[in-house]
Amino acid sequence: MSRAENRLRRLQEALRYLDSNGGEARRLDVWNAVLERIPLEDEELAPNTKGKPVGDSDFFWGSSTMVNAGFMEKPRRGEWRVTDLGREYSASGVPIEEFGAVLNARQRDFDRQRKEDLQLRLATEIVPPEWRAETIRSTSAIFVDRGLRQLDSVFAPGRGVWRGDNVAELRERFIGRPEVDGAVFLEKLTTQFDGASDDAKLLMAELLCWQVLPLEQPGERKKRERVTFLLDRMEHPVTIPAEIDHAFRSWSFNPGQGISGHMFAATSILIECVDAWLRLGEEQRDRALDDPTAWRDVVMALPGTSLPIQRNELLLLVHPGFFGEVVSSDDREAIRSAFAGEVEGQMEDDPDEAFQQITIALQQKAKGPALFYKEPLSSRWRQKPVTPPEPGPGPHPGPVDPAPKRDVRAPFTRVGGQLAVALHMPETWLQDTLNLIERRKQVILYGPPGTGKTFLAQALSKHVTDGTDGETTIVQFHPTYSYEDFFEGFRPVANDDSGNLAFTLRKGPLRRLADAAAANPEANYFLVIDEINRGNIAKVFGELYFLLEYRDSEISLLYSDEPFTLPSNIFVIGTMNTADRSIAMLDAAMRRRFAFVELHPEREPVQNVLSRWAATNGLQDDRADLLTRLNAQIQDHDAKVGPSFLMRDLDGTGLQDVWRYEILPLLAEHHYGEGVDLEARYGLATLRRQATRDAADGAEGASVDD
Repeated sequence: MSRAENRLRRLQEALRYLDSNGGEARRLDVWNAVLERIPLEDEELAPNTKGKPVGDSDFFWGSSTMVNAGFMEKPRRGEWRVTDLGREYSASGVPIEEFGAVLNARQRDFDRQRKEDLQLRLATEIVPPEWRAETIRSTSAIFVDRGLRQLDSVFAPGRGVWRGDNVAELRERFIGRPEVDGAVFLEKLTTQFDGASDDAKLLMAELLCWQVLPLEQPGERKKRERVTFLLDRMEHPVTIPAEIDHAFRSWSFNPGQGISGHMFAATSILIECVDAWLRLGEEQRDRALDDPTAWRDVVMALPGTSLPIQRNELLLLVHPGFFGEVVSSDDREAIRSAFAGEVEGQMEDDPDEAFQQITIALQQKAKGPALFYKEPLSSRWRQKPVTPPEPGPGPHPGPVDPAPKRDVRAPFTRVGGQLAVALHMPETWLQDTLNLIERRKQVILYGPPGTGKTFLAQALSKHVTDGTDGETTIVQFHPTYSYEDFFEGFRPVANDDSGNLAFTLRKGPLRRLADAAAANPEANYFLVIDEINRGNIAKVFGELYFLLEYRDSEISLLYSDEPFTLPSNIFVIGTMNTADRSIAMLDAAMRRRFAFVELHPEREPVQNVLSRWAATNGLQDDRADLLTRLNAQIQDHDAKVGPSFLMRDLDGTGLQDVWRYEILPLLAEHHYGEGVDLEARYGLATLRRQATRDAADGAEGASVDD
């Protein structure tokens, strides 16, 4: 039989196996049973592009078709269940032609319905601008359901913490105590919730989670820290559900300083919202959850400062399809004015309904989301931003709305004397280098072996990231290192269900670092690339080369084919051994994208590192003088020897061992084929005789002068 006929036979046989085993079975058991009855043959045994037999992948791809057609369900990972429809068309009397015809027809219906559903959404609601916003919408729906609708608990269903006595405790402890000790928000919470009930702490943590959920800043780690702060202080702590914790890496909008700069007022609005919600009758609550304008009436009537950004966020969280992800009142007004002509006929008088009308019109034109903060739409409505006045303690007429994108990265920690002493380098030079890294974002430290390039790169990156939310990732390039190792690529993994190897897209160190940096834009992330010149740089970076120079731009990735931006809070420090390859040998694209900082044994900051280190450690031997004399004998600028070889315990035969087994072999490689007598030119005995002779000449000169 043909490959297509065998595929249909196996799919029908899978349904029969499920039916005969109580309707449900493990995916692997189904496959083994089907293979026993209908083995793979001929071309079905050939491997596909992922290394699996094509008959194997035919079957498992077909299982998705059966789910779409309604013949089967996948209730849990690795488990299949036959439906009544599947039983009907897998019965012994149903010919394979009929089974295939119905299966394909229902798949086509499924595809058409899915396309129609998207078209329906584009024509009836504001769709999310990207997948992150979709994640936030689905996660916020959990808060709406468990909190607003069920008056239960979002983190601990069944506990019922969304109730009046808990809200009264929040009002008393938080709203009623605006001035308490503490320099930052969480320090104040410590005082405000000291002695609070566990239920009050849980409700407050859930409200804080709902508040930070859609924000681009704070990032993932700070979001989690803010939410767990009170959870960890409960007598019986509660954990954040995984489905919510996972969403901390996503966001819907950039809040600017609108919320973070007014945390007390913003959080008070949330508490007032729950209080007002509980005072409504059940019928009023149902109406507000069904009717966006009724929900808006609830939010806009809340007491406290106007703070539009927080109120607009609440509108988005409950009715995203009506209000959308543009939460800035100023931006919404500018968009309404700029795109009023997109609406056919009469535009609604209600400003939010008009905004939805405009967005839907643009969505249908684009056949996708209306991306107001990207071209070609952005320049049509944006004008030069005007900084709004700071709000006073009471109501104020002007909105405190965010810019769509703002650099919130924490500045680098300045170099102090402690770091300079630890590195034995001048403080001014270290600060200048750190400033260069912060400004240029990509720097290469280059120089001969032993000049401390890798050590310095790690020390500078850790100086910036230690004690903060940032991190440092270290990789080493080598001749076989590839884009797939560095960024992402397909890797073989064992398939637990089928027992065969499958290929899956795995993230490399740069992709993982980029994901973390994007999720935590206020932190600094460092990528240290050791021996950067040993890899095929063009091959390793691929299309990422472009992003090194244009950080704000998007490109499509080689494998995942999705838009990607290299976050601006990633800093790259490469190290390059010039004994292997000079800067002149690097291609122009590489040189243009990196700033180069030389570390050379005969120049600052490396020149006096060894003598400073020896003095710090109370050593009075001749190692620093020997290194100076050695480098004076080496004519090649890039072949000189750095101090790191001698910055260790050299008691006993240590110095002789380093010279014999490390330094001389290094120089032997440099002089390969030249017939140079290394001991005569660079040996310890030779250098020490020179030192003795120079000392004698100096003493003789001093006697003559006397």
